[in-house]
Amino acid sequence: MTIDLTPYLSDSGPKYLAIARALSEAIRQGDLTPGTRLPPHRQLAEILDVSVQTVSRAYAQAEKMGLVQARVGSGTWINTLDDARESAYLRGQEPRHESALIDLSIAHPICPPGHHLRFRETLARLAEQASPEVVTANRPIAGLSHHRERASDWLSQRLGVPGEPEGRVLCNGAAHGLMLAISTVVQHGDLVLTEALTDHGLIALSRTLGFQLRGVAIDERGVVPEALDIACRRFKPRAVCLTPTQLNPTGATMDAPRRDAVARVLEHHGVWLIEDDVHALLEPPGLTPLTARLPHLSFHVTSLTKATVPGVRAGYLSVPRGQLHHTLPRMRATTWMATPLIFEIADAWIADDSLEAMAAEQRRLLAERQRLAARLLDGHERSARPSSLHVWLSLPPAWRAEELQQQAEQEGVAITTAVPFMVEQTPAPRRIRLSLGAEPDIGRLEQGLARLAGLLDEAPPPMMQLVY
Repeated sequence: MTIDLTPYLSDSGPKYLAIARALSEAIRQGDLTPGTRLPPHRQLAEILDVSVQTVSRAYAQAEKMGLVQARVGSGTWINTLDDARESAYLRGQEPRHESALIDLSIAHPICPPGHHLRFRETLARLAEQASPEVVTANRPIAGLSHHRERASDWLSQRLGVPGEPEGRVLCNGAAHGLMLAISTVVQHGDLVLTEALTDHGLIALSRTLGFQLRGVAIDERGVVPEALDIACRRFKPRAVCLTPTQLNPTGATMDAPRRDAVARVLEHHGVWLIEDDVHALLEPPGLTPLTARLPHLSFHVTSLTKATVPGVRAGYLSVPRGQLHHTLPRMRATTWMATPLIFEIADAWIADDSLEAMAAEQRRLLAERQRLAARLLDGHERSARPSSLHVWLSLPPAWRAEELQQQAEQEGVAITTAVPFMVEQTPAPRRIRLSLGAEPDIGRLEQGLARLAGLLDEAPPPMMQLVY
């Protein structure tokens, strides 16, 4: 085929890098679509008036960036990235059985028997005591008033989220809350900034809602304020979506000085903040959200899912003053109102302190698993919060993430590479994410970590070394 990369080419840097970046931008703009076959090396070299070697290096660089794949005897093709960006577990249709893979891939809380017992006891109590409106209500759209009042007190006192009951919207989990917040202030084609690595749900939302998503540099404390300031000046974003606490997949968590610095940048540029605080309960009390620093510019989203049981999809969206009338039509269009029975359970857990007890137990169990991972992976560079769901693990020089993922699966262990979390098509970090909560049995978790540690201490199989 004939393609025109001229509008995307720059004069800065080596020519092969300029061509690779031009391919990336053409894909981002939609001029090159997944599944498109690129011209042969010699043909593109003639079109661009460069050497064949330059095009070969450009295609190789584009392959490293995940943009293209070279098929023997078939040429070079634009990657279909949706499947590559989506972890295998998200495509699974059947629950796994004991004989299946040891799952270190899915972000899942630990569900001990005590959590199930509380759930059953609460349901039994509600069967006797719940008000009829819990099953008959279809208004107000934002949720029943007594649920919102209790939730508002809890959000203010436990998490430090400013606001009144009238500004709280009950939603079906944090993903639903994020969608509502983003669609309230972001329109099709608008640009949104986020961390360079972020939750794959936000990346999927950008495709679904049609907004542009750009990544900002991060370090061990989350988004870098100086980089955020530069990005705000350059791109003039409509909103910034950040996860200050236990960023997925890296676990990066902003301390108070970093939160203050980020808030100053956002305040200076007057840009909307959408704060994903879904992991708030996995940290002990004390971290004040970014929203508390920017109440007039911030949407705050959290849920109970990561600290209790996944089936109780109680999400809470706090909306800044003056925006609720924009949010509620989107709530009505997507789900009418969140399931009242779920929030009757959540309300009971907040009232009798079950929620805090379950969160404390979750933190204790995750800390135990983090210590196990630290022992079994000793000698390998990694980062993790003491009570985080994840370990962000660096790879030895001999391994590439995709190769380790394939080999680990052959050894009966499922892991996740950085690809599903990459906002832009740049070279992937030489890291993998290990999730510690999905396996209920800590013995199976230990087996999986031990098998993975064994692989890391070995060289890749000969065929993988040849490919590399």
